[in-house]
Amino acid sequence: MTLKILGPNDPALAALEESLAAHPEVDAKVEIIAWENYRATLDECLSAPQANYQAVCIPGHIWLPQLGADKLLAPLDSFLEQLPPEILSAYDSAGIFELVAAECKFQNSRYVLPLFTDGHIVFYRGDLINLPEVVRPSEWHLYLENLNLPAGMSPLALKAHASEILLDWLPYLWDFGGSVVDENGKPAFDSENGIKALEYYKSLRRFAPADTQNYGNGEILSALNEGRAAAAVSWGGQAAAIFDPDKNPHAAQMKTAAFSGAWNATWGVSIPANQTETESVSALKALLQVMGADCDQRVTRIAGSPVRKGSYSASEKSKYAWLASQENLLAECRTLPTDPAFGARLGGMYAAVHRAFTGEKSAAEALKEAAK
Repeated sequence: MTLKILGPNDPALAALEESLAAHPEVDAKVEIIAWENYRATLDECLSAPQANYQAVCIPGHIWLPQLGADKLLAPLDSFLEQLPPEILSAYDSAGIFELVAAECKFQNSRYVLPLFTDGHIVFYRGDLINLPEVVRPSEWHLYLENLNLPAGMSPLALKAHASEILLDWLPYLWDFGGSVVDENGKPAFDSENGIKALEYYKSLRRFAPADTQNYGNGEILSALNEGRAAAAVSWGGQAAAIFDPDKNPHAAQMKTAAFSGAWNATWGVSIPANQTETESVSALKALLQVMGADCDQRVTRIAGSPVRKGSYSASEKSKYAWLASQENLLAECRTLPTDPAFGARLGGMYAAVHRAFTGEKSAAEALKEAAK
């Protein structure tokens, strides 16, 4: 039986498809679903009497706590014990970054085989703007004032679409000393520091394109590659496209910097719980065979954000200019709370930050309403 893998339309999924093609002994295929339809398709698969996909892609600490707590995904440890030692050795789980491996666990059990990361990196035109190796969110104004830029170019593009803005703002919240929740799990983002962080984030609109409140991943990529923005914070998984001279005529002038307080999520492949143990073990065996170090290097080339330490060797860094910043991300990044109930609450925070950013509410009003 052909192993069917469900995945979103992210560039890194092409690396998985290439790895499958390189392993003809593995009978498997990836079915790509548009992002706007992905969660609904995933939920349908996991809630069916019998899964129609034998493996599914999820973002680690964002969806894993809820899906794990609801027992919709299968813990992998007992399945791994049934596999041949040579397959486990070739996969080399010890070669994965510790932070990445930790994010793939829930209640001390492994649920996810990591494929790629999605974390904040600063991309900028080195010929037009000078930035340090690490940029603090609260200091953007120091680098953006009085730039001499070509006509039609903005200093900074913000990923401020309603579906992206919370994650874009998080490093500012943390840099101003704020927190998402307190030690008791209660909302803390509406604190004085949180309000200051959102007011500062709003103030950066003066450096951004007029329609930056509509910018998601695609718009940020286009703004950089088309020369409409001198700098932007985006995911490391866009690095390969930003540095591709066939897609970006300014690729040779592009540089990266680490973003202090960056957020990261790890995407990987999990096994649905609603299938037989035999099917689960077979699926896991196939995945281990195709998701080793060679797949990770394909992720670097196609997307930009690998998960294994070996993909950050000196030789790889010399080929891929962004890997030093990406490595810093994996050493220093932060994550959201892993309470299974937390994910359902995020929608209100996205809406609140966007209402404040667009001027519909003040920062204090929006955050306090969301906390309530």
